[in-house]
Amino acid sequence: MIGYIKGELTDITENYAVVEVAGIGYEVNLPSSTIMGLPAIGSSIKLYTYLHVREDAISLYGFRTKDDLEMFKLLITVNGIGPKGALAILSAMSADDIRFAVLADDVKT
Repeated sequence: MIGYIKGELTDITENYAVVEVAGIGYEVNLPSSTIMGLPAIGSSIKLYTYLHVREDAISLYGFRTKDDLEMFKLLITVNGIGPKGALAILSAMSADDIRFAVLADDVKT
C-alpha cells in the first residue's frame, strides 16, 4: 500500500494531478475540493493515498487530509459505492458534512 506521496506538483487537470517523485510522475485521482485547493504547479505537495487494484486497472486516489482519506475508505465499504462514487461524494461534500448527515439521519443530503 502507498500511504502518501510527496513530491513536486507537475500537472493539474479536472480529475487528477500529477506528482513527480524521483523522476516518476504519479497520476493521482482527486476530489474536486482537493483540486481547487492545490498549490501552484512546481510546488511541493503531500497527498494521503489509497491504491485501488482491479483486474484491468491500478488507480491511485489522493486526499489533502487523513480525515478525507478515512472517509473515502468508509464510503467504499458501502454496497454499491466504488472509488469513483466515493470520490464524487467527497467532491460534493466534506467529510464532516457526510458525518453530520449520517448522524442526523438526513436522507435528503
